[in-house]
Amino acid sequence: MILLIIFGTKGVTSTVGSGPFWCPSCNMQQYYQHKRVRRYFTLYWIPLIPLDTLGEYIECGTCGGTFEQRVLAYNPQGPQG
Repeated sequence: MILLIIFGTKGVTSTVGSGPFWCPSCNMQQYYQHKRVRRYFTLYWIPLIPLDTLGEYIECGTCGGTFEQRVLAYNPQGPQG
């Protein structure tokens, strides 16, 4: 009898926050989602154990563009704009 065990890792994306921000791609105020990607240990393709955080990013809800978290501090009407 052969017992086949299938295991591995998989990246899982989750939303950890949202709100308004100035999207550099749309060039106007839009809503964003703050996303985090974590690596999970999988058994038979089911994510079971979180291992580490692979990264975080901001995604525009309108254009779908992705940006680093520092884009939330951008204000075109502020002193740097």
